[in-house]
Amino acid sequence: MGGKSLKIKVTEWYWIRAPREYEITDEKIKIVTEPGTDLWQRTYYHFRNDNAPVLQVKTTEKNFFFCGED
Repeated sequence: MGGKSLKIKVTEWYWIRAPREYEITDEKIKIVTEPGTDLWQRTYYHFRNDNAPVLQVKTTEKNFFFCGED
């Protein structure tokens, strides 16, 4: 993958519905969700589920993503 590396301070991230278990360091983000949590909207069967943890950060970058390794 191309693109520049952007380091965002851990203190700049914030939660909507924080999970019971998570670990955030400068090197990794580990989130353990509870069974039944999800972010499905407008499905074919009109099923909606909007109860999963969401970790957010503000950025001025037009395209932003992060990826991890197992």
